[in-house]
Amino acid sequence: MEIVFDTQQEAADFYRRLPASFRQVTGVLLINSRLAVFPEKAADYKEFAQLITRYIIEKHEKDWIMDIIEKHYYFTEAEEQVAILNIVSAIFAGEKNDLPQMETLKDRRETIMESLESILQEHNTFTFQSIIRFRLTAYKEALRQYVEIAIDEYKLEQEYQVFIDKLRRIIRAYKPLCEKIEVYDEHPFKLYDDHHRLIRNVQSVRSFYPLLKQWGIEAEPSIVLTLIALAPKQVIIYTDRPEHGMMKTLHRVFEDRVCFVTRTLHIGNGSGYTQ
Repeated sequence: MEIVFDTQQEAADFYRRLPASFRQVTGVLLINSRLAVFPEKAADYKEFAQLITRYIIEKHEKDWIMDIIEKHYYFTEAEEQVAILNIVSAIFAGEKNDLPQMETLKDRRETIMESLESILQEHNTFTFQSIIRFRLTAYKEALRQYVEIAIDEYKLEQEYQVFIDKLRRIIRAYKPLCEKIEVYDEHPFKLYDDHHRLIRNVQSVRSFYPLLKQWGIEAEPSIVLTLIALAPKQVIIYTDRPEHGMMKTLHRVFEDRVCFVTRTLHIGNGSGYTQ
C-alpha cells in the first residue's frame, strides 16, 4: 500500500508520528513524499486506520471546527470562537455528557474509521489529500453537529452570566440587612441568622420577588434569591459538596461574601442554635 502526500514535509511528519512498533511490524518506508506500508493482517489495517484518524484529528480538526464556527454559524469575534471551541473540546473530553442530543451523536473517531475502511482495503495507491477532500463528509457533518450543540450551550452560559451579573448588581445596590447568615446544606436548606436562630418566616423574602421583576429577572424561589433578599454581609455555607452547581452559583453571585465550610464542622445541632 502506498500513500502519496502533497509534500515531503507532510509525509515525514506523518511518518514520525507512527509508533516505532507499527513501523517495524508493517515495514513502513518513507520515500520522498510517499509512504509505503505493508499490512498483513486485519489488525494491521485497523491499527493503521486508527493512526490516520489520530493524525487527521491532531492536524486538522481544530481548524475545521473554527471554520464551521465562523463560516457556517457566523461567529466572527475571536473571543466567542475560542469559547465555543473550548466547549466542543470539553464535549470531546467527555465533560459534557449531560447535554441534550449527546446520545444521538456518533463518536467522531469511529466516523473517520468507517470512512477509511474501503480505501485501505481496496486501493493499493491513494493520496492523503483524497481522504481529506472526499472521504470525510460524514466526519465533517458530525463536527458541525458538535459545534451546533456547543453553540447552544454557549448561549445558555451567556444568559446564565447575564443573570448572575444582575444578581450581583442587586446585592451591591441594596444595604445589607444583617451581618451573617449560616446555611446548612440539607433538603430543604436550613438558614440561621446572626443569633443562631433558625429562619422560619420567609414572608419578607417572598415580597422580594416583585422587586426582581424591576431588574428584569423572572425566577422561581430558590436559596440564591432567598439569600439575596436577606442581604447578609457574610454567607457561611456548611456543605460537603462545594463543587455542586448550586454552590458554584452561590459563589459566583456572592463572590467574597461567601465561605464554604465542611458540613461536619457545623455546630447547628449543638448548643447556641435555636431550632
